[in-house]
Amino acid sequence: MSADRRLRALSIAPAAGRWLETTQHARVLYAFESVVNLVNDDAQVLSLVSARLGDGPFSIVLEAADFPQNIHAEAKLLVFENGLWLGDWLIDAEDAPLWQPVPDWHALHNQLALLANAARQIAALLAQHAPADSLARLVLDPAASSPLPARILQAAEQNIPLLFTGLRENDQTKLREAARKLAGLGPGLTPAGDDLLLGAMYGQWATRPPAAAQQTAQEIAAIATERTHALSAAWLAAGARGEAAAPWHQLIDAIAAQDDAALQAAVMHILPTGHTSGADALAGFLGILEGWQA
Repeated sequence: MSADRRLRALSIAPAAGRWLETTQHARVLYAFESVVNLVNDDAQVLSLVSARLGDGPFSIVLEAADFPQNIHAEAKLLVFENGLWLGDWLIDAEDAPLWQPVPDWHALHNQLALLANAARQIAALLAQHAPADSLARLVLDPAASSPLPARILQAAEQNIPLLFTGLRENDQTKLREAARKLAGLGPGLTPAGDDLLLGAMYGQWATRPPAAAQQTAQEIAAIATERTHALSAAWLAAGARGEAAAPWHQLIDAIAAQDDAALQAAVMHILPTGHTSGADALAGFLGILEGWQA
């Protein structure tokens, strides 16, 4: 093994550590320029990501060196307790510091003025930058025209308001119906409906007591994970635990610190995620903030 084929982990999320400890067999799920997603026999996902992408709730962040390239579905994969072999690369996570994936949600509880200010700024940035075919456009204006296919548009128009109403009124029947109809809605590795549900889960953690937020988030995840892809299900399961990627930590910290510049920077960091994923998650979060003030 040449020295440049060994990559050291800079940090590891608790879920990623558990994945290494419990996985015997796994395969490559998706491989891109800066991220490789692996899935085990229990449909649990581990993400190997470059330092440029940063921490996530089920990620191992690798040192700033040549990220594993030319990884394909049949790549050799051998998992052990503190790392793995992936193709010709040894991923060494033995001394990686543990990253805390739960933002400081408590800092936003009962902070009506802070959340109202955040909602205004997030809405303004979505209005400027959200893609035309994102669900964010329908959250901003339910009557807006959209290039989305008719089937997706109809389901979104019916169930986005139902989701927010169900959460605001604590109506489990409405919540479950909306979650079933939005889960898996749209194309992509993380469908737009899932992204919106994830943002709404974050909104619950930001505005409700932990026990209530956990109950609601787990209810959404239990319904949605059965109706979507493995990678999207991993994000929803993390959301049910109150876990989020590093840019969301930055957003929550900025809202709590009343730092408008940092808030806007965090939103602009989240927005380009995927084609519409970042915009749709922010829209789900926004819908809860706006409903909480009503």
